Amino acid sequence: MQPPLPMDDVQVRLARRFRKQQEFTTGYSPLYSRLFGLVADWLTAPQGSDPLADWLLEVGATRASFAVPLLLLAGLHRDVLAKIPEVAALAQYYPTVGGTLTADDSELAAHFRAAILVRQPHLDHFIRTATVQTNESARGLCWLLPVLSTGWTAIHLVDLGASAGLNLMADQRHYRLNNECGTHCSCDLGSGAPVQFLVTDSGLRPPLPRKHSLPAILSRTGCDLAPFFLTTHEAEQTLASFVWGDQTERLVLLRQGIEALHQAEQTAAPVRLHQVDLPDGLSHFLEQQITPYRDAPTVLYNTYLSTYLHDKGTSMQPQIAAWAAQQTRPVLWLQWETLWHGPQPPDLGEVGWTADLWEDGRHVHWHLAWAHPHGTRIQWLPESADWSAFWKKKP
Repeated sequence: MQPPLPMDDVQVRLARRFRKQQEFTTGYSPLYSRLFGLVADWLTAPQGSDPLADWLLEVGATRASFAVPLLLLAGLHRDVLAKIPEVAALAQYYPTVGGTLTADDSELAAHFRAAILVRQPHLDHFIRTATVQTNESARGLCWLLPVLSTGWTAIHLVDLGASAGLNLMADQRHYRLNNECGTHCSCDLGSGAPVQFLVTDSGLRPPLPRKHSLPAILSRTGCDLAPFFLTTHEAEQTLASFVWGDQTERLVLLRQGIEALHQAEQTAAPVRLHQVDLPDGLSHFLEQQITPYRDAPTVLYNTYLSTYLHDKGTSMQPQIAAWAAQQTRPVLWLQWETLWHGPQPPDLGEVGWTADLWEDGRHVHWHLAWAHPHGTRIQWLPESADWSAFWKKKP
């Protein structure tokens, strides 16, 4: 075990993380941008001068600094959703429970601070023990759109860092892409009605086959350090708490995803989740749980996972490559991840949409696009045309 960081280092790291979250949510989540900014301001106080800041430093020292802002606000949102009386004043600012006060209200800071103080013991436990759940149910687009180009009739689907596994159900959701350049106008993916996810894309979207159809999903398997099993109402409410409190549409979509997952429990391909310590346990997981599936290609995917891994995901590629080389059927790996050592995204916080294919002893890599982590915006890159050309050449 590594020795604990000096408190000065913890303070600098936490203040930076809250400030980055403030910047990322500016114009996207006004409420959370304000709340992240308030905490960042509190953390500038000299140690010993603000008991609330000192507590946050103490509890934050036990967790990765990236996770603390998300856990703090999720813990409060969980109380808001549960209608805990002590946070009723703060709940007035949360549209997810019908709040109508705006984020620029002068009383927000006082209500926010009061809510943290009165719920401090519960928040302390939550921050120390909970696992960040970033299960944005729009992220299933990461695998859904690319598999339409392959022409495969059936696949085995694997989510690395699955949380509750909702994105394994993307084929049962309805996505609409609207190209702002007018190149291909709109494009609908998935099933069901009405449209659930509206995605704005720019650049030359890779054309889909004229008669595209989704492959049959023979299995839906996920792994996570702490799989989030949605077996109780409390579990569903905790997952919902990680939705930002002024984004009511995202909360509705999450609940629809939960319903799709429960419906899959009655089919031949229900979601199966496994506890795996990524990245170290990846090879063993693939060998034990996925290798037995030899009757169709395997599609692996992960979305915004590497940030939480101790090596930022660098060891995943050699592990997957070594495993894929031993498979008799194609292996496709799709990612929405920060490109730690690659080109910088055009906009703050966007992730690279990449694809890796192992087939017949050959490995091919594409950087298809830049994507917003919540799946609301896609910027296609020239390699997406190479991707389409590759599959068109297939017999």
